[in-house]
Amino acid sequence: MVKKIKKKLSLQSKTRVKKLNFSDHLRELKNRFLGWFVCFCFFSLLGYFFYQPLLSWLLIPLNSPLFYSSPIGALQTVFAVCLLFGFIFSLPIFLFQTIKFLEPAINKKLDFIFVYIFISFMLAVSGILIAYYLILPATLEFLSKFAADKLQALISTKDYFYFITKYFLAFALFFQLPLLVFILNKFINLSAKTLLKYWRHVLVISFLLSAILTPTPDPINQSIMTLPIILLYFFSILVLAISHNLSKIKSSK
Repeated sequence: MVKKIKKKLSLQSKTRVKKLNFSDHLRELKNRFLGWFVCFCFFSLLGYFFYQPLLSWLLIPLNSPLFYSSPIGALQTVFAVCLLFGFIFSLPIFLFQTIKFLEPAINKKLDFIFVYIFISFMLAVSGILIAYYLILPATLEFLSKFAADKLQALISTKDYFYFITKYFLAFALFFQLPLLVFILNKFINLSAKTLLKYWRHVLVISFLLSAILTPTPDPINQSIMTLPIILLYFFSILVLAISHNLSKIKSSK
């Protein structure tokens, strides 16, 4: 009997070691990343068929033609547009693979995972649209004011797509804040009152991030970028407060 118990315990310890084996985690991470990368390549290839309308849409805030200074410049532009399209539309798969990889580490299964992924994707798209329709036109208009009569802009495709991609990715990440706070509350008991106390810190951090991301010293453009971050933070607190109230109602029943 004692031998059977010892054998059972040794088998359990072996399985625990196997679960915590670094190479196994690395292999799983590689497989999940590979799964996302295949989807990313598929959507990037799909973006090639929408290249012309996508390029026209991306050039609207600039309102001027782009130039390239190398023989492969046009090809680089095609790649840039297609890769941006592929990344945006493969983002839900990336989020799903990330959550499934981290799930065993937190020892808690996240319910309604597909709902969270859909909300995350919609938040990312909302952030990109706000950057496109609000932030980019204001920034480009401010920068164009520095041009003189004897100065003419010859903006390269590489510089422009790096410029707009930085804004798109930044706002796609910023807009994840409400969902991130909501999910963290499921594992760490966050308080809406505690988060409200740190609003000054968030204000300072928001202005710092805006100063880094905006290439202009103009306070108006920095404020335009800062305002959505502040509003998102307060919206996150509101979501958290509603979540706590709903959980109290469910527990009382």
